[in-house]
Amino acid sequence: MSRLRYDETEDQVDLLADLDAIDRARVRVLTLVHHGVDAEQETFVWTLDGSVDIGRDPGDDGIELLDPGASRRHARIVYDEARDAFAIEDLGSRNGTIVDGTRQARAELVHGTVFRIASSVFVFADAELPPDAIAPTPSPEVSIVRAIAEARADLAAKTDLSILVVGPTGAGKDVMARRVHASSGRRGALVPVNCGALNRELIASELFGHVAGAFSGAKAERAGLFVTADGGTLFLDEIGDLPLDQQPALLRTLQDKRVRPVGTDAERSVDVRVVAATHQPLEAHVEDGRFRRDLFARLAGVVIDLPGIAERREEILPFFFEASGVEPGALSTDAAEALVLHDWPQNVREIQQVGAQVKLYAKGGPVDSSALPAHFAERLSRLRRAPRDVGPESLDRDGLIRLLQVHDGNVATIAKALGKHRAQVYRWLRREGLDPDDFRPSA
Repeated sequence: MSRLRYDETEDQVDLLADLDAIDRARVRVLTLVHHGVDAEQETFVWTLDGSVDIGRDPGDDGIELLDPGASRRHARIVYDEARDAFAIEDLGSRNGTIVDGTRQARAELVHGTVFRIASSVFVFADAELPPDAIAPTPSPEVSIVRAIAEARADLAAKTDLSILVVGPTGAGKDVMARRVHASSGRRGALVPVNCGALNRELIASELFGHVAGAFSGAKAERAGLFVTADGGTLFLDEIGDLPLDQQPALLRTLQDKRVRPVGTDAERSVDVRVVAATHQPLEAHVEDGRFRRDLFARLAGVVIDLPGIAERREEILPFFFEASGVEPGALSTDAAEALVLHDWPQNVREIQQVGAQVKLYAKGGPVDSSALPAHFAERLSRLRRAPRDVGPESLDRDGLIRLLQVHDGNVATIAKALGKHRAQVYRWLRREGLDPDDFRPSA
């Protein structure tokens, strides 16, 4: 996707070339996010570069599980070089291999696939990484997707480029802004402001300040947020909510690095690094006239995409443990699987809410799926009952309805289960007159 950029210096062009390079090297990562209540697993993350066996005794180059419920050679990660794709095959194990909640003999591995072997729960990630030795590496707590975003943030932080963080509500865009500020070396403060919460009539006063008597109620002079952030970073959260008629003044300040308080013609210089964030499709808003093209270009010096938690499933359990106070060994495998399979539409905030509920009612004891909100266990049960090895050839109207019921109307997860693009699934649904919204749980 092309980006609208303002004129860059030579150094900035070099930086943007470095950032673009981060997006070219592909890597596949397997993360063991849960390994039962008794096993002491030493290795949590593997970078996959070919076929590999998994089990209690998988061979010299295999992934060894200290899981008594696993078979000696339980499953195999198979690499298809011609297709540059991975799949998982069960090797005739005693307990089977469960992929995205359903027992399967073989399944394609795509980004975000969750599979379970006995008491061990894995997440497969397919992402882009820098090709050199200083590439960000995954960990059990930080997904490779977030590691990429953080690498981009760290690289851009020490420049004067404005940064635009794009991601859904609750994804942690404010955390990324704090990281940029901390890495920038700027001595001033990080000053956050939610553009959607600003009083429309007072936006200019909030951002640029005012002099006493500038308007009714302005009894004293106010410096404004740009001056407060002088020497530091101004975080403009939900920049897409800034009214169109207020955008020219912000653009002028970003261009000139000067602010003019309301009620005066006097200006003062400011040295402010701007980090903006939005969950809205700003480029689409530019095209339909709801957001100024020149302001977008000025804000989007570097764009950092921070996907929602459903694209970063490796991070779900660490966030849950932090919010709930539950020790990893106290969480049952069914509960861990249910948590990792949930799509978390409200992202980290929703995990924190569920964690707080568990903390209230579990009181530090063992946590199984019954301690989670009821819909977690219900969805896991529906997945268990789903038809195995479903393929496009079986997708008549009844088959599509079963998939919509199992996956709560989530077309993305249906597409992943089928190994198809979402557009194809939508075509099948339109053919049968089915609306996925009719199968989504009521809020």
